[in-house]
This record gives sequence, structure tokens and C-alpha cells, in this order.
Amino acid sequence: MKNTIQQRLDAANANNPAKNSENDPEFEALVDEVSALMQQGKLPEGFDLEDAANDPALVKLMREYGAGAGIRIYAAEKRAEDAENSAMERMSARVRERGALPKSTRGGSAAPSATNYHGMSSESFRQLMQQMKKTARDGGKTRL
Repeated sequence: MKNTIQQRLDAANANNPAKNSENDPEFEALVDEVSALMQQGKLPEGFDLEDAANDPALVKLMREYGAGAGIRIYAAEKRAEDAENSAMERMSARVRERGALPKSTRGGSAAPSATNYHGMSSESFRQLMQQMKKTARDGGKTRL
């Protein structure tokens, strides 16, 4: 079990040859600590060491805070990232659903503003009076 852990963490640490696990007692101590955490069942719930060991961020966190705290921080960051992605997907789905809803083609139903007879020009007032007379001749009613 310890060899498997070390192989996975070695693979994650391989991108930095200066920190090769055979020459690094700190890295060896981290491997021992992770092995102990696994045997005690103290890894976070749902934590997948195989996937996490391939991420250099895990090794960095474990070096900075220790194996136990580094793993908990890494797991919390992954859960937060997953939750954020899930929320973004839900929001995108909502936007798509709303885009599929039918849209109203009617314009606004605001009432027309009242005609200002005092501010009308003489020409406009004459045209209005002619229109009212024509409507009356045709039998219609004009509302002011």
C-alpha cells in the first residue's frame, strides 16, 4: 500500500526533478503520513487518492501544511470547485429554459398622452377640427 501511494505521489512530483522522492526525506515523511491516514481511515469522505495524486497542487499543499491538512484543504477546494461548476451549469440551464419561453410580440400598452389643445399650432388645430367634422358627417363620434 505504501509503495502504491509513493508511486502515485512520485508521479505527481516527477515534474520537479529537484524534489525527487528518493533524495527528499520530507517527501518520504509525507508518504508515510498519507499511508498512516489511509490505515486509520482518516481521509476525507469521497476522497480519491488516485486522481488527487496526479495533481501537483496536492503535493504542494501537503508540503506546505502537512499531509492531513493538505489533503483536507485539497478535498475542500475540489468540493467548492465542483459546487461552483454545478451552480454555473444550473444557471446556464435556467437561462436556456427562459430563452425557449415564448415572447410577447405586443408592444407596451401605455395609454396615449392627452392632446394639448392649448399648445397646438393654428394649422394643427384646423386639421383636427376638419377631421372631427368629417367624422361627424360620416356618423362617428369624437371623444376629446
